[in-house]
Amino acid sequence: DEYDDLLDEDPELEAIRERRIREMREAQMKQAENIARGHGQYRTIMQDEFLPECTGSEYVAVHFFHNEFERCKIMDHHLKIIAPRHTTCKFVRIDAEKSPFFVSKLCIKTLPSLLVFRDGKTVDRLTGFEGLVIDPKDPDKWHTGRLQQWLAKTGAIDYKVPTAEILDEMRRLGVQPKGAVWSEENIYDE
Repeated sequence: DEYDDLLDEDPELEAIRERRIREMREAQMKQAENIARGHGQYRTIMQDEFLPECTGSEYVAVHFFHNEFERCKIMDHHLKIIAPRHTTCKFVRIDAEKSPFFVSKLCIKTLPSLLVFRDGKTVDRLTGFEGLVIDPKDPDKWHTGRLQQWLAKTGAIDYKVPTAEILDEMRRLGVQPKGAVWSEENIYDE
């Protein structure tokens, strides 16, 4: 077709295409670098690994946990979902009982505690489920998206709440997102 030939010979369009290809390659290289540094997974670190982990990446989210605390297990569940989806941030967990120096230095008084670091400096902290809870009568029931929103506010990840239009399209396609992590309720149910 003659119009296709005109598009193939347009130098401005070719420049735009080349720039976009270069941007995509750079993004792919950045993601590969992040994955090589431990991003995209959620793992446990020891006290002596804390500083190298927190200074080795631009953004690091550290969950201070205790093995016997149910709420720490709930936080773990949500972070295991988030970590593979957001490779711009490294997600790690550290046993508060086995890292007394950092618990004291960072004033960790409540578990779970989630701290976000940028270039080794604390950006923000989430104590317990503060701000994530949907119903105060059931504080352990909240959506992973709420934690993603909080992380996005810190700059650690890029996340936007699905709009009504997207939710309608998901419904039309038969995609049924789950509600809170410990229930089978549907987010469309009012």
